[in-house]
Amino acid sequence: MKLHKVTLFRRLLKDTRGQSAVMMAVSMIAFIGIAGITVDLGHAYVARQQLQNSTDVAALAGAAALPNTTTATTQVTAYSAETGQKSATPNLTNVTITPTFECLGTLTANMGLGCEAATGSPSGNYNAVKVLQTAKVPLWFGGMFHVPAFNLGATATAAMAGGQNTPWNIAIVLDATQSMTDSDGGLQCTGTRESCALLGVQALLGLMYPCQAGQTCTNTTGVTPVDSVSIFLFPPVETSQAKDYYNCPSSSIPTIEPYEFQNVTTGTISNGLLNLPYTSTYQIVPTPAGTSGNTIAIPFAHDYKTSDTATTLNSGSQLVEAAGGYSGCTGIQAKGGEGTYYAQAIYAAQAALIAQQAANPGSQNAMIILGDGDMNASSGLKADTGTLNGTGSGSNKNSYAYPSAVGQCGQAIIAAQSAAAFPNANGVSGTRVFTVGYGIASGGCSTDATYSAYKGISACTAMQDIASSAGNFYSDEASTGVCPSANEVNFTKLVQIFQAIARGLTTPRLVPNGTT
Repeated sequence: MKLHKVTLFRRLLKDTRGQSAVMMAVSMIAFIGIAGITVDLGHAYVARQQLQNSTDVAALAGAAALPNTTTATTQVTAYSAETGQKSATPNLTNVTITPTFECLGTLTANMGLGCEAATGSPSGNYNAVKVLQTAKVPLWFGGMFHVPAFNLGATATAAMAGGQNTPWNIAIVLDATQSMTDSDGGLQCTGTRESCALLGVQALLGLMYPCQAGQTCTNTTGVTPVDSVSIFLFPPVETSQAKDYYNCPSSSIPTIEPYEFQNVTTGTISNGLLNLPYTSTYQIVPTPAGTSGNTIAIPFAHDYKTSDTATTLNSGSQLVEAAGGYSGCTGIQAKGGEGTYYAQAIYAAQAALIAQQAANPGSQNAMIILGDGDMNASSGLKADTGTLNGTGSGSNKNSYAYPSAVGQCGQAIIAAQSAAAFPNANGVSGTRVFTVGYGIASGGCSTDATYSAYKGISACTAMQDIASSAGNFYSDEASTGVCPSANEVNFTKLVQIFQAIARGLTTPRLVPNGTT
């Protein structure tokens, strides 16, 4: 009996039925654990990429707002992965983001990107922003191993806009009508509105790069231009007298000429017959030469600084003298005598830009137009041959097609759109058109009331539409609501506006972390 019990016990020990199920259950737990870890690692990798991408974007957004450190901080937060912000994602929780502003000598030495004084808080001199962003990544299976989440961090450093980049040909088109002789009243400066506008031009020139590194920047042959600049005015002036604006210490003001069209009957914009005669010019400096009825374009100026690293303007440059940047030289002065008509000046500036670009392959074109946007030069338009559209009693009396005495704001918009659409030498985007509304009234554009491509348009809307994009329009009235700007930062000071335009010709860029 005792032997039987022992035999039965041994038999039970040798019985392996059901053990495979136990082993399978144990194995499944291991497989699930390994699979869970793999899934969580993949999830964490995706989250890590999302965190880095959002950090890069936040750094670029912050750099784009510099030197306004207050706005830069706001932009960094807006493009972060924090809850409710532009890069938020359920994969990232407990997000924190911290921007720090830096002055990196490497950017100054290698890119010509100086450290600018901050206009917000914190104060200081900066040319870059460094962004650190941290987050938690909740794990789906990590809790099985007492690891419910991963802690991640990402860093990105971005240089502010500015420094050497694509070469630009820049045509600055300034209003020199009667209204620009008025005192500014101290909002922009203590002089006339024209002198205040010239301070903006000087600020722009200070941020541009006239020639390549290592060269002495002159307008002579053998010096390669980088950022070339020319100044245009409306109304036009007598060509032979344009030099009075930069022949210091001359105090003479050139004779104002009418908005003249040579041949309305057979002329076209493309063949130049609708442009001014060679005895009149919109281009003040460098002043075109004219002989035997032909206007001969000359290269834009690139001597406004003596080198690409110079921190002051070259007082010996005719461009700087015309911009009022030479002590004892008044520079350009408004005179009036004719009303305001933008379209012909825009076509003239665009023609000069095309010629300048052809001489400098790889460059891009920009046009900066400053004025109050109110176009009302009906009495100052003149046709040498034929009848000007919008005048007389013929079939064209209601025509607003360029050149016309009616629909003048609409004509300016079409001219600017034509410039923006014109392909450059590389077959890509055309001229970038910036507009600066200075003292814009709530009404204006009276000639567009009935006959116009933009019937009933206002002066403010006209300046907005002349710009090649919403972000290219600025207004000193932005803060008052009279003529708001679409820019995220509503600059109202002309110097700030021209500085912003200069930086807008380049773009902020990421630089390696650890750059000093």
